[in-house]
Amino acid sequence: MNEFIIDNNQYILAKDQNNNDVDNKRVQDIVFQIILEIDRICRKHKIDYALSFGSALGLYKYGDFIPWDDDADIVIDYFDYPRFVEALKTDLKDKFTFDCYLTNPRYNPLIPALKIRDKFTYVKEANRFTLPDHTKDRGLFVDVCLFMGVPSDRKEHMKLIKYSKHKIIKYVVGDAFLHLKMNRTRRKLLEFEKKVAEKYKNSDYVSQTVIIPFQDHPYKMVHSLAFPRSVIYPFKEYDFRGHKIYSFNNIEEFSRLRYGDGALKKFDEVTGTYKETYPHSKKKSGHLKKIIFLKK
Repeated sequence: MNEFIIDNNQYILAKDQNNNDVDNKRVQDIVFQIILEIDRICRKHKIDYALSFGSALGLYKYGDFIPWDDDADIVIDYFDYPRFVEALKTDLKDKFTFDCYLTNPRYNPLIPALKIRDKFTYVKEANRFTLPDHTKDRGLFVDVCLFMGVPSDRKEHMKLIKYSKHKIIKYVVGDAFLHLKMNRTRRKLLEFEKKVAEKYKNSDYVSQTVIIPFQDHPYKMVHSLAFPRSVIYPFKEYDFRGHKIYSFNNIEEFSRLRYGDGALKKFDEVTGTYKETYPHSKKKSGHLKKIIFLKK
């Protein structure tokens, strides 16, 4: 019996500079190199990390990327964030680059806290205009998100997220449309993030940082905003493309809580394998419009 769903289909994720199709294999091979670089740096500096969100779901269902995915998600603990940034400054290989709100005063705090990019690609993203991240480079990327302790009560958690939601319109108008620096709004968001992280540091529930305002949006099929700490920690090694890569302690339970029972693997008694139940019409990438491959 095969433990994972097998999906050998080709998925077209974008067009290149010559208007040729770019498939999932070419994109994911590049993104995987970024994951391996994160793994190398984190092991060297003893920083815990985990494949998260769609990447954790892909690991659970396919032992690989979700076949039609065009990026990857990594989680580190909020309190490891400064140390991780310092490690990237000294050890990140030259073929990669990174940007984050600790190093770039224009980096948008309403998106994942850090992006690590490939230097030899240039991508046009679907949300580039309304949520510009002001990063120096535009290559294929891995998002690095922060996890922190949060209230166990969903209503209390939602109250914290609403603070960020109240800042969205003002920030987007000022940043994306008027091209203002929005320093005061940005500072207040980051001060609020730190205050919440410290208050709930030992909570039994954890989640993505509360200054990300979009995490409860229904179109993302979010079923849980927070997860029992025992589901997330300690991070564990899993086989991913022939390498040992870290993810959450219980990726099946994380996938169920985050994406619902419908996202889980279904065992087919007839074939003796797991089968895919996700609708084919929804198997589309979410970020990319175009990829330009640059000369090395």
